[in-house]
Amino acid sequence: MASLESTKINPVRRSTDTGDLEVLGDRGLDVPLIYFEDGNPWVAANEYAIEKLQLGKDSKTVNSFMRHLKAYASWLESKDKDWRDFPKKKKDRVLFIFKGYLVGQRENRLLSPSTVSERMRCVVQFYRWAMVNRWIENRDLWEDTQKIVRFHNTVGLERTMGVQSTELAIPNRVRRGATVEAGLLPITTENQNILLDYLKKHSTTELYLIFKTAFLTGARSETIRSLGIHNLETALSDSGSPGVRYVNVGPGTGVKTKHGVTGAIPFASQLLGELLDYAYSEGRLNRQALAKEPDRTVLFLTSRGNRYSETSFTKLISDLRRDLVKAGLSQFSEFNFHQTRATFGTHLMRFALERCANVVDAIRFVRDTLLHKSESTTWQYVTFINQEPIKESLSLEFYNLFCGVIKNDERDQLINKVVFDSD
Repeated sequence: MASLESTKINPVRRSTDTGDLEVLGDRGLDVPLIYFEDGNPWVAANEYAIEKLQLGKDSKTVNSFMRHLKAYASWLESKDKDWRDFPKKKKDRVLFIFKGYLVGQRENRLLSPSTVSERMRCVVQFYRWAMVNRWIENRDLWEDTQKIVRFHNTVGLERTMGVQSTELAIPNRVRRGATVEAGLLPITTENQNILLDYLKKHSTTELYLIFKTAFLTGARSETIRSLGIHNLETALSDSGSPGVRYVNVGPGTGVKTKHGVTGAIPFASQLLGELLDYAYSEGRLNRQALAKEPDRTVLFLTSRGNRYSETSFTKLISDLRRDLVKAGLSQFSEFNFHQTRATFGTHLMRFALERCANVVDAIRFVRDTLLHKSESTTWQYVTFINQEPIKESLSLEFYNLFCGVIKNDERDQLINKVVFDSD
């Protein structure tokens, strides 16, 4: 079976003036490299990863891509196939055989439809690169087609755009009605309360607070995991939004965001206070004592004093799903952490549509709050709300409290009513 190993390298080039080798950049790159079972590297795939990182591609994206290629490499080894095996008949070509294998994995519920679609897309993308860079002969390995994609512009008008597709593409056929970000659905308020209650009683304080922060801010996993105490302590207040503080995130703040977007995430003052109380609690200080110097100001640390990495956090969520099902909570058998963001975004969009003068203003408000790079992502929430109305209480008390639209003398009474309260 192929393996994926992270290696730090220092890219070099030969000087055109002196002929000497020059190191590019002032520090090395952490590159995920694929090795076959016999120990030999997959040179083409590894070169692809290095090139993407050198061009500034997000390391998380490259790592995700290489995990899919590693799975492909393992399949190649299990079938004793060469990745450049493209005989005349399509049915005998390695990519078409792999497509059939992935479809079978999907039908047998061994891989999720979204994973199958993404894995095939990544493999095809790699082959396109390999053809351009002459790792394989540039010939017709498959047939490309043009598809029309419909989307909404910033003022809500529908537009179309032609995109290139391929006969190897595997559509994600699971659609439970309209969905929001990443093809996910929000969870109900009832299940949200069940999950938080379970975490508070049976999990660590850290995981409980991570989920609570996610449900109350819509922040992504990498954002929450990289929050520093100083980020919370320097949160800005807004006279127009009493009860809310804004935490700056993005480049220069130490807090990671998708695509390096810069912005400010609103935190309810009560939540911020709870997180700061935790920051100086005995339990967290014990973890901080074990941490390396650069990590000591990170809010959430593991029991060994490390940051929660993407890998360790993914395993944590996987273990949580297993424990929830064992506890009889089978509704969480396919839970995805990103659903916390989908849940917050759906609630927030409902609130915005009720409060804003028009849909465009609501879109902009939610876009800025969720730090969406494209408004087309925000539009998914409008579509979902219009097509899939939720037939339950939306806990609007939280949003009244969150946005400061209630009177001060009502706030203390509402704090104990909000389902997300720590009591």
